[in-house]
Amino acid sequence: MKFSNICSGFIKALTLASFIIVASCSKDVVPPVDPNPDPPVNNDPSKIFNPATDNIVVNHELRAAWLTTAWGLDWPAGTTGATAQKAALVSMIDRLKDLNINVIYFQVRCSSDAFYQSTISPWSSYLTGTQGVDPGFDPLQTAIEEAHKRGIELHAWMNPYRIGTTTQYYAPGHPALLHPDWYVTFEGSRYWNPGMPEVRNHIKNVVKEVVDNYDIDGIHFDDYFYPSGAKSTSDPYKFNDKAQYDQYNAGMTLDKWREFNIDELVKGVSQSIKASKDDVIFGISPSGRIENALALYANPLTWLQNGWIDYLAPQIYWEIGHSTADFDRLARYWNTNSFSKPIFPGVAAYKFGDSQYPAYASMTQFYNQVELCRSLPNIKGVCWYRSQNILGSSFASYLLSTIYPSLSLVPEMGTKQYTVPGAPAITNVSNTINWSAASNATAYAVYELKRRGTSGTWDAVARQIGTQLTFNGSAQKNYIVIAVNGRKTSALSNVLYIQ
Repeated sequence: MKFSNICSGFIKALTLASFIIVASCSKDVVPPVDPNPDPPVNNDPSKIFNPATDNIVVNHELRAAWLTTAWGLDWPAGTTGATAQKAALVSMIDRLKDLNINVIYFQVRCSSDAFYQSTISPWSSYLTGTQGVDPGFDPLQTAIEEAHKRGIELHAWMNPYRIGTTTQYYAPGHPALLHPDWYVTFEGSRYWNPGMPEVRNHIKNVVKEVVDNYDIDGIHFDDYFYPSGAKSTSDPYKFNDKAQYDQYNAGMTLDKWREFNIDELVKGVSQSIKASKDDVIFGISPSGRIENALALYANPLTWLQNGWIDYLAPQIYWEIGHSTADFDRLARYWNTNSFSKPIFPGVAAYKFGDSQYPAYASMTQFYNQVELCRSLPNIKGVCWYRSQNILGSSFASYLLSTIYPSLSLVPEMGTKQYTVPGAPAITNVSNTINWSAASNATAYAVYELKRRGTSGTWDAVARQIGTQLTFNGSAQKNYIVIAVNGRKTSALSNVLYIQ
């Protein structure tokens, strides 16, 4: 046989064998898979932060909710007994946490009573049905512990002057029974007389007791000062404080003297708080219209200008475009008149879906209000009135999906000079971001960077806030970490891009 024929036959056989092998492999044999493939490298510059040209915007935002205990509105809300009430309170704090709320104003003094252990004021009747009866646990202590576990600030909300109606039961030892000359009866209710130095000292002692005995983050006063209607042109002493005016007026008109009395209380409480604990902040939520606040002899502009309060939360409970109390106009007014203090407008969540308020038929009104506030430099967040209203299913769903889809630290405020913590240095190992403990840091905030359109500006969106020193990142995202000490934050870490 010729060599060419042998080669030809061999080639034919080899070809046939190869066909059989390939056919067999394609049918029965699976090629091996690399168990640890290299991630695809993405060199798209639009997805990678460029430190030479780009900048990062980090906004801290107060997201507060009033937790109302008067009449049991938000809590205890019909629950009775220590076990059930405590469980209901913890559940409410859990649900607020789930909405990325970071501050709770917990009402602990409704009518010269107490939701805490006190030697001055009796236990509130809203706990047991009878004023002065021990509820079997300490609501304020519980609220503080549970809020702090979840990274939420807890502020003690107090009504300074309101005592109650003339017909209600007062527990033995109630300050109003001990000092009947300290209050004024007005339209069927009793109010501490702001014109008496003894009253101012009493309220300061009430506040000091809470500040000294509890690990609260703040004291919060609402808009109960002189009662509505006290400022009367037809009867100047309809609120009967003539004897005190005659004694203490120091040459001031009646209106100026009453305003002075409120100023003296605010100043005195502020000084007392800071003397006890300089990390406890003090804020007030007056009416959102300055005219309405002044009608109660409350002048927030004076408090802000003199630095007696750490923030102002004006209750702007009207819609954008309202004929006499336009939310837009009022928000801009307070932004202009902040005196370098943060402003946190109160927002009327209670109006949602109420046919009396057609402007609040949808969540769009709230979205527009929040976005307006975010556009004004001295407004650093909003306060929602009240907790049960924002926890309704449709409200909560929208709030979480559209308004608060991520976490946020509270803005820096107050007078305490916290030590600035060291900036973390972050590294990436298999998509896990790690960093070492920074000096003076008590917590860390992890942010994902999101580019604004095609610009060089990136918004920092918080993904984790806590004591952890690690975070599981995602591919093709940029991250930074900030260390936190109290309300003071560090410089930014390095930017880390995960391929």
